[in-house]
Amino acid sequence: MPAASTEYHACVGCGYCCINNTCTYGLYRHPDACVRQCPELIWTGQRYVCRMMNLPGNMGEFYKELLQAGRGCRSYLNPWRHDVKRRDGDG
Repeated sequence: MPAASTEYHACVGCGYCCINNTCTYGLYRHPDACVRQCPELIWTGQRYVCRMMNLPGNMGEFYKELLQAGRGCRSYLNPWRHDVKRRDGDG
């Protein structure tokens, strides 16, 4: 098996991570999200964003830190990185 790259890539908002695996914090806020896309993940028309990271005050910053926002994509074998589009079937 080839070794995974240790290179991080800038997040392009493709939704790969959040659609395939709802994070611990998303599951805490939405316990039924383990069987569907996290409700906190929204499509802006150009990319996916997590609404928890945009909460007002310290909560948004808290989630950004915990989810390592801005530190780069760690899904090394992400096939969606070069094909950013809405993937939830809603349009």
